[in-house]
Amino acid sequence: MRVDSSIFPQISGDEIERLATELLWDYYDKSGREERFPVPVEVIAEQHLGYDIDIVDDGLFSDPDYLGGIIFDKHLIQVNASVEAHEGRYNFTLAHEIGHHVLHREIYLAARDDEPCEILCRETGEKPLIEAQADRFAAALLMPAAAVTRVVQEYPFRRVTTAAGLRAMAAKVIQRGGFTNVSNTAMANRLVDLGHAGAAIYQSGTKHDLARGSGYMVRRAVPAGLQNVLWRLYSSLSRRRKRPSGR
Repeated sequence: MRVDSSIFPQISGDEIERLATELLWDYYDKSGREERFPVPVEVIAEQHLGYDIDIVDDGLFSDPDYLGGIIFDKHLIQVNASVEAHEGRYNFTLAHEIGHHVLHREIYLAARDDEPCEILCRETGEKPLIEAQADRFAAALLMPAAAVTRVVQEYPFRRVTTAAGLRAMAAKVIQRGGFTNVSNTAMANRLVDLGHAGAAIYQSGTKHDLARGSGYMVRRAVPAGLQNVLWRLYSSLSRRRKRPSGR
């Protein structure tokens, strides 16, 4: 069965954040574990939600552009073998598929009638609505807003104006917050989404990092050179305003 994307509604970012937080605390409550990081996303998938995880390198997954997928009927999450060696991508892919389970499973199963359930796949490249929603859920599950914000507030960071500065900030938040199972790129984009790096741009994880649409938020990049000029100008004007009047 091919999925008609129009059957899936828009879901606000706040609602996705709420659902991810709800799942995480339900896991902590039922497992008897306290909040800790990194978030054990593999345990949540297998023990809390009852999914089997299958590492695959043939069929559909012989194409590296297909990172992972979920088959609701079989309670199965599949991950491309090429992702397994990259801890950040592996965990984000699992969290993404969990996002499909929480956000889309009931709608998908109701729409398919009695037809066999097809795999929903996580692909690289431009993302349809449900893939962007699952990405947002994955970020919220692995990097809860409150926990990330707590780290940023406890360790004040300098204003971020460049991609390099954003990546340095992301590395420190990962280290200090214990988010060791996410990639630097994932944390960098999470910081932008949460407003902790408002002057920075989204990262793609490649050497050609440019602004990109996330599927639920679009920001237009300002060239790094111009950013630096504007920031120096702002700093200069601020210093002038702070000087005492009269000599």
